[in-house]
Order: sequence, then structure tokens, then C-alpha cells
Amino acid sequence: MDNWFEVRTTCDANLNVASSISAIAFDPNQELLWTGNDKGRIASHFGSGLHRYTSFRAHLAPVIQILVNDRGVISLSSDAVKMTNRRGLVRWTLSNEDTTDLRCMTYTTMPDSEILAAGKQHNMLVINVARGTVVKKVESESEIVVMRKSRLVCCGATSGEVTLRDPRTFKVEHRVQAHTGTISDIDTIGNLLLTCGFSARHGNLIIDPLVKVYDIRTMRPLVPMPFPTGPCFLKMHPKLSTTVFIVSQSGQFHVCDIGNTSDIHFYQANTSSYINAIDLSTSGEMLAFGDAASFVHLWEDRKDAKINAYSNPIELPSMPATTPPITVGEKDSLSLIGMPYYKEPLLSVWPSNMIFEVGNPPPKIDPEILNNIKMIDFVGYSPNPGNKKRNQVVRYSRKKHKAGTPKFRSEKERELQSGKGSKEPSSLFDDESELDATSNRMPKYYKRVEIKYSRFGVDDFDFEFYNKTHYAGLETHITNSYCNSLLQVLFFTPVLRSITKSHIGSDCTKENCLCCELGFLFRMLEDAKGRNCQASNFLRAFGTIPQVLALGLFEPDEPDEKTPYSMLIQNFNRFILEQLHQECNSNNNPRLLKSLPLEKTPLSMIQQLFGMQVASISKCQCDTQTDRLTTPFVLDLQFSSKNHKGKERESKTKSFVDILRTSIRRETQQKAWCNNCQQYVPTIAKKIPKSLPPVLSINCGVGTSVPADIWRTLDGQKSWLPKRISMDLDDDDNLTVKELASNAVVDINTSGSSKSANYELMAIISQVRVEKEIPHLVACVKDESESTSKSPWYLFNDFLVKNVTEQEVFNFQGIWKTPVVLYYSRVDISDLMDTSALPSKIDKSILFKDISISKHRLTNKKSSVLLTPEELPQPGTLVAIDAEFEETEIISDGTKSVIRPKRLSLARVSVLRGEGVKENVPFIDDYIAASEPVVDYLTEFSGIAAGDLDEASSKHTLVPLKVAYKKLRLLLDLGCIFVGHGLKKDFRIINILVPPGQVIDTVDIFHIKNRQRKISLRFLAWYLLNQDIQTDTHDSIEDARTALAIYKKYLQFKSEGIFEEVLEDIYSEGRKYNWKPTPGVFPTSRIGNSFSNLSETNIREIPPPISEIPPSIPEIPLLISEGTEIPPLTSEGAESLTSLTPEETEISPSLASEEREINPSLAPEETKNNPFSASEETEIPPPLI
Repeated sequence: MDNWFEVRTTCDANLNVASSISAIAFDPNQELLWTGNDKGRIASHFGSGLHRYTSFRAHLAPVIQILVNDRGVISLSSDAVKMTNRRGLVRWTLSNEDTTDLRCMTYTTMPDSEILAAGKQHNMLVINVARGTVVKKVESESEIVVMRKSRLVCCGATSGEVTLRDPRTFKVEHRVQAHTGTISDIDTIGNLLLTCGFSARHGNLIIDPLVKVYDIRTMRPLVPMPFPTGPCFLKMHPKLSTTVFIVSQSGQFHVCDIGNTSDIHFYQANTSSYINAIDLSTSGEMLAFGDAASFVHLWEDRKDAKINAYSNPIELPSMPATTPPITVGEKDSLSLIGMPYYKEPLLSVWPSNMIFEVGNPPPKIDPEILNNIKMIDFVGYSPNPGNKKRNQVVRYSRKKHKAGTPKFRSEKERELQSGKGSKEPSSLFDDESELDATSNRMPKYYKRVEIKYSRFGVDDFDFEFYNKTHYAGLETHITNSYCNSLLQVLFFTPVLRSITKSHIGSDCTKENCLCCELGFLFRMLEDAKGRNCQASNFLRAFGTIPQVLALGLFEPDEPDEKTPYSMLIQNFNRFILEQLHQECNSNNNPRLLKSLPLEKTPLSMIQQLFGMQVASISKCQCDTQTDRLTTPFVLDLQFSSKNHKGKERESKTKSFVDILRTSIRRETQQKAWCNNCQQYVPTIAKKIPKSLPPVLSINCGVGTSVPADIWRTLDGQKSWLPKRISMDLDDDDNLTVKELASNAVVDINTSGSSKSANYELMAIISQVRVEKEIPHLVACVKDESESTSKSPWYLFNDFLVKNVTEQEVFNFQGIWKTPVVLYYSRVDISDLMDTSALPSKIDKSILFKDISISKHRLTNKKSSVLLTPEELPQPGTLVAIDAEFEETEIISDGTKSVIRPKRLSLARVSVLRGEGVKENVPFIDDYIAASEPVVDYLTEFSGIAAGDLDEASSKHTLVPLKVAYKKLRLLLDLGCIFVGHGLKKDFRIINILVPPGQVIDTVDIFHIKNRQRKISLRFLAWYLLNQDIQTDTHDSIEDARTALAIYKKYLQFKSEGIFEEVLEDIYSEGRKYNWKPTPGVFPTSRIGNSFSNLSETNIREIPPPISEIPPSIPEIPLLISEGTEIPPLTSEGAESLTSLTPEETEISPSLASEEREINPSLAPEETKNNPFSASEETEIPPPLI
């Protein structure tokens, strides 16, 4: 860094606009340098020559700061924030009562969407970059003058304090009193925070001659860097993480190494005034200063320096073009010379009724026919080649479906109803060719799979096209869904599955418990039987844990081809096992490992399953030795360093078992603190294993300095990765690791021993990377319990599941597949561990407890009556259910294809008794506390208002999502039958899988199979019950009660043998009234006296029979005789669960409980006016804030 030199100095030649430079910034996308002056003017200069590019007036006050992104230039003054394009055209301006005295701004976690602005005012403003509106106000107790963003938002105040805020919630995480006076500048990179400022001495502010350095991880100060002339500006080098530029206002600047403060290079800028602003380019090759004399100074560290490593070309003005000479021929278009002046009508105004379609051009004649043709007069004759049938015309398809892409369910249903049939495109599973040991071709079922959305949402996507097995895949349209591969591996770890399933039966009080969520997910995967599932609840809880952000485990919002999924999944593997250990550990851990001594306190269940006890020995040169016993859950493979070329070549010749042995038992030299020497001294550190785990979890180190081609080594036709290995610890703790043959017999003497073990590979997680495409993760899992398949190995590529051969699993010859995580399991694990010691009793008391976290609940207006132990549901017990939802996110790209639908979260769930003396009385009516920012409460359709889901203001029974989910899961396990209307969408958003035999959905009962129309709950209540429901808003108790009453009507019609006539009458009346109930006007039935009398009964007028029922909840009488059998829901009805368009129900189909499912079979003209359905011509609105 000793070769910096000044290359250019420039100023504004127009003295009327020239003024002191107050802000300066390099463009991260183009070769431009932006400056702002005290007169509010912004100018840009191109390249190292600083050629003037654009200049415009942006503010009336001085420009304080400039931020540049790919959309334009954001500038800040004391009273306004403005965004313009690079030519100066204004996109938006924000100037109101909230912008009183702004001083700084920075990007948030969404740099393309939001910025954070602050100053000497009470509120910090979160501004939407696309619209230029304030989306959130954050209270600030100090006057902030400078901000920088790294992992945290660092805010420097006039009091000399630096506050570190969470970039998502903007809450203060840490505080540092760096200076006694105001902060002049701060900068941060990685885990380092640097500050410079003033000190208050004798009532005056003096520049502090030191640059303070802090470690963000521990918030401890490091060795400060002296700067005698007084530091005023700091800028970290973007590529050299420990190099900093320290600049004074006099123009002197130092280039220093934070780790080596003696390595300093001194420079002096040639300026006649004082420095006001500095910036360093993203390439680290250019440094710019702006001074008070309106001069801009540009320094470089090399010839031909660039602002960015890769820059977009700038937009240049169009040059006036001379008119070229034009020659017009017979075949030239008239548009070449423009439209001439004319008085008569042109041929282009030919009337449309005179335009006819002439069809396809004639097909080409077979060359064989042309070669044998004979011309007589003007007619050609040729012998018939005999390869065509007589009187047959070849039909040419105008539209060909993309190979390997399934048709939407609605598309196939329309084709079937039109009689055209539905021919499937070529499947991903047609690629069944066996891969030999030298093949590097990637089968197409390894490609990244994405859910395609039609206007009818995710349920119109054909998941069965990707999964022909009885194992469940996991969907991908959820944030952090890269975890899917490891979740599948953990599911196929039987002991861990038993641990998590046992845990959900306990009384766990932790709200975001990953062990509980993992248990719920595993139960769902077990019940799926080949249907697709989603880990939305688990990933939601995963995203709320603070350590996830600190460890960098969040998936980028917009992943690209450089996204390190291999590192993400390895870090997640280590995190999830550590988190499960903390959540499952207790004082009375069950003894799963039979080899544990009885007198010893059992380790946690995760330690017993994954823990390898390792003795860490550190020995100093003074012979002082410290011993420590640790239990790591994940083993990191240690390969040779690339710095030692000889060792690297040697590592390529090593076998997997050799590297595994040196990774477990290793000896290194490092500097460590010695209590005896009282200083950091060279020590010898040893890792010695003491026991072997039942399941060995291995991170392969991909993404670090590991040579990836080591996995592609072949010994003949044998893979470098062994299928079986044996490990043995002798009395001196010497470790022996050997590769075993696949058919090797297990040594009986080693069975159950913690010192000797035979392992078999049970799962591999691999990263699939194709050039110029986003990488992704797949899992190959071995399940020998399935004996009907030709191979015990299964590929899990998110929701694509396929049986694959063992040869294909161990083939890593193609550079597109690299293993990142391995799971080895002991072959005798069933004899080694006893899961019968796990608690098997299910805690049913949650159904009898009155749980609420609301601080202002009105207990005198409770809408539910809790179950008593005597009312505990039995298998077959009827319960009525309905749920309401809130909108938490809208994701779309605004173009012609829907990327992701709007995301709904559970806001309220109500469950009513379906039989007995308290029939129709709710025993669950829970509002769900919001754990994510709510975009829209959808009050018109959900009945949920702002504040209902906030524990500080809600007046209802408010519970965490986990509590409500546990109640529903318990009812499902007890064998309850759920009655409701449109339950498929409800259960999907709740993220629970209910077997079809336990669902009675009135939307399917009152539906004629060959009709597209699905009838709304409101119309059925109006027609069958003479009820006007959902008039003002939706109420889940009312909807559940109505669905139960309609089901009882169905039972009566069935017993009287008139159900088919009633259903035809409903469809007839629906067409008559256009499926829109008329309030106060009820239909007259044309089917018998029985139904007519039934229609005249108003259930609301029947008084409640018991005193326990609240006055607001009427009792619905039982309309069937005793002993009436409840019919199960047919599979056809369960598969076709859909609903109505807004024209049919006058409400939003994606929001109302009974209309949440849009009918995928509806024709486009039936939904073209639907404001909530996205088609190819519909632009998705931006997210609601």
C-alpha cells in the first residue's frame, strides 16, 4: 500500500455553481464518481479522467450524503431525502414533518429495497426505496450523525456513544462510549469497528488523536491506532480486511494495518483548503477527496485503475444522425421511408370482416417425390412412395409443452372435460439410464426444481409428477428452504425421530423450540404417504433464533451462482444438533445408550446419539498441561493445507479412512495462554477420542481450501468414499480406522461397545452446481425397510423424490456433484440404543388449561368453554373447525409470471364440539400472537383488527402459534373428525397434515362431480338454513358452527333419500340468483314438504339448552336420529377441494375461510375479473407496508 499517487484534480469551472464539496461517493455499478456541494448540487465524473458526466440541482440545502445503487442516486440533505436517476430525473422526494434535521443514512438488510435515515431528531426513518415512503419509525434517544452497516447497524452520536442495532428490528444490541465528544466518523468491516471523534476538555471539543478499534463479537476495545494530526475520516479497504485509510482535514492521510500498527504509510494531499469528504472505490484502487474549495482530488495505487472490478457501461447522449440515402425496391417495406402525406384511405384500413385466416403454409414435399417427378404440361406426376396412409392429413401442433415440466392440474382437467385427453410431457423420471463409474453426465432429476404458480396458487401445481414413491418431499417456496436436505436426513435417523416425537408429548414451554417443531414435522412426514409437505413452521421458528443471524445461517433473499450453500448446510448441521442438545437436555435424561454406567448421570439424548467424547490436551513448553473433556456432535474433515504443495499432493493419494483418522485424533501447534508463563506461548494441542458415537455426523469441509477433485478419485471402479468403515480404540486411546467390504459380517465382540464400532453410510448431502446456475442441495438417504424397491437409496431433491441405484449415489465423477455432509450409523445401533426408555405418555392437559399471554384479556367475554377431562375426545369424535389468517408477505416480480403467492399466517383458530349436550359450544378460540411483521390484517375477511394479535393490547385469548398447533395436533392424534368448509387450505397454512378419513368438508359434500362450480358456505347457509352470514366480516366461530349445521342437514337428506334432488335444486337456484345470496330474501324449495319445513327453521331463534353456553353462542339442535352413521369423505372430494371466484361469492377467494381455495378447473374468463388472482396479463401489486 506504499504506491498511492495523485492522478487528477478538478473543480467546477462555473463560479456561479461552484461551492464547497460536502459529500462524495463512488458508483458501485458504473465508472462514475458522484459529488455534492453546499448549494445542493450533485455532479458526476467519468473514469480516472474525471470527465464531467451529469450535473443537476437536487436540494436547496447542502448535500450531506450520497448513496448509489443500480436504480439511481439517493441524496440526503437536512430536510429531505431524494432519489434521482443518473441523468438527474427525480424518482421521488421525501420531505415532511418527519425530516426535520437529518444527518446520515445507510442501507438495511434489504439494500435494494430500504434505507435507514437518522439525524438530530427523535425518530429514525425506514424508507422504502421503490416508493420513497416511510414504512417504519424507530425511536432514537440520541442525536445520530454517522451510520455504517455491516452485520449490525452502527450509529455514532453527538454524545460520543456508538450504538449497534439489529438490522431487522433496529433494536439496540450493544452500546460503546467511544469518545467524550461527538463522533466524526466510523467504519466497520467483518467483526471490526473503528471510530474517531472529539474529546471534551475544559468545556471545549478537541480532536481525539487516537482511532478506537473494537471487536463487535465481544464488544471489547483492541489496541488503538495513533494519528497525531487528528483523524476526521475513516475508510476500510474493501478487499484488505485489516487495512484502513485515516484522513485528517488538513489532507494528511495514513494507510495502516490494524493488526500491525507499525506498518504505516504516510501521504499528503495537495489541497489549499480543508477536506470535507472522502470515499474509496469498491475495487480499492481509487481514493477521492472533496475539499472546501470545490476541488475533487483523485488518487490511485496503480496505472489503469478502475472504480469497480466489473462495471456497467454508462448511458451516452444520442448523436444527431444524418439521413442516409434510401433506395426503395419492390421487396422493401414502405415503413423504411416513413408515411407519406395522403388523402385517400390506405389498404391498412381494410375492414376486419374482409380479413381471413389462410392457415399454415403447405408442408415441404418429400425430396424422394421431387426426384421422381415428371412434368406434363404444367402438372407434375410422381410415383407414390408408399410411406403415407391414404386420406390422412398430418396435424401440426401450434403449441408444444416444455419437456420435463408438468401441466397444471387445472390445465389437465380442462383437457379431460373437453375430451382432448391429457398427455403428460416427458417426465424427469424417463432418464433411467444407469451411470457408470466414469460418467460425468448429470441426470435431469438432479436439476434445481421450482414450484410454478398459476393464477390458482400453489395447489394447482402437480407435485405427483415429481414423486412416485411413498416418501414425502418438502416444498421450496419458503425462506431458508435450503435446510430441506438435512431435515430429510434427520428424519431418516430413527433414534432422533423417536426423540423429537417423544419431546412433543411433553409439557415444553419454550415458544420457538426447534425440537418441538422438528417432532411436528416428522409426524407430518410419517403421515404424508408420498404427498408433499412443507417445513414452514420449523423454518419460521428457526428464523426467530438470534444465533441464526449471528452465525450467518440465513439464505440470501436473491441467491445467485456464488451463494455458498455448501457452507450454509454444514454450519446448519452443526447448529441444529447443538440446539437440539440444549433443548432436550434436562436433569432426568433417559438412558438410551445401554453402555452408559448406571451410577453415572446420563448425558443428554443428543450427546448419547451424536456425541463423541474427546479429550483436549494442551501442553506448554514449561510442561504445564491442561486437560478438558468435550463432546462435539459434528466432525470436520481436516485436509492438507494448500500452502504446503508437497502435503497437498500427498493428501490426494490418501484414502478416506486415513483422512478420517487424522481428523479425529490430531496434534497441532498453536499459540495459547499459559497461566504458568502468564503470556501467549507456543503450545502443543492434542485431540484424543475417548468413545465412539452411535451416529457419526461429518462435515466434508467443502467451500474451504479442500481440493474438490479428491472426491472424484477412483480405485478401479470403486468410489473413494467407503460404504462401510470400522473404528477401534485400544487401551492407549490409539485410533484405528479401516474400510470394510459391503457384505462384511459384523463382529459380535464389538456389538454394544463404545470403543469399537462398524459404521455404514446412511445419508449423503451433496451440492449440485451447474455453470451459470444457482447451486442447490440434494440428499441421498438409505432406507432398507423398503424391500419392494430395486435399491434402498432414495434421492430427495426438495419435493422431487426418486429411487436411485447405489452406483449412482457413490458416483462423484461429474464436477456438478460434491458431497458436503455425511452421516454414518453403527450397524448395531438397534442393539446399542434402547428407545423404549423415552417418555411415551402424551400430555393431554393442554386441552384443559386456560392459556393466554394477553395482558388485557377480557375474561368476562370469553367465547369458549374449556373441555373437562370427562369430555376428552375419543376416536371418531366430531369437532367443527375454522381458521382466519393474516397476510405477512407478498412476493412477486411484477412481470407476467407469478414467482410466489402471498403468504398467509394463522391468526385465529376456533374448534367447536360437534356432538353431545354441549354441541356447537367452542372449546378452542385462540388468537395467535404475531411473531412476524404483519402486512395486512385482512380485517374485512378475517375479522382480525390491528392490536388483536399484540400481547400488549389484545383483549382476546392470545397464545403462541406452538400452543394452538399442539392442541390441533393432539385432537388429530386422538382421532377426532374435523368438520368444516374449505379445510384443505386451512390445514395447509396451519402446516398440519390430516388424513382424508378424519376430514369432512362440506365444500366437497355439496358438489356435483362433473360441475366446475364449488358452492360457498355463505350460499349454502342462505339456501339450507335461511341464514345470512358473513354480512359485515368473517367470524371463525360462526363459520364453524354453520359448517356443522350444514353437515347435519346432509345427514338428514341422506336418511330421507333426497340428497341428490336437494343438490340439483341448489345448483338450479344458484344459477337463478347468480350464486349471490339476497339478504332477507330466502328461496322456496321445490322438493317435498320435509325440506320446505326444514328451510323455514331459523336456527338462530332456538334458545340454548344449557346454562354454560355464553349468550353469544346459540345451540344448534341435532337434526338426525340416533345411530346415524357418519359417511367418510371420498378421495375424489378430498383431491378436488377448491372454491369460488369473487363474482360467485362477492368476497376475496384467497382470504375468506370457505373461499380460500380457488377452483383450478375454472376457465380463464371466469376469473379474469378476480383482483386476487394472478394471470399472465396481471401485474402483481407491490407488498403492502
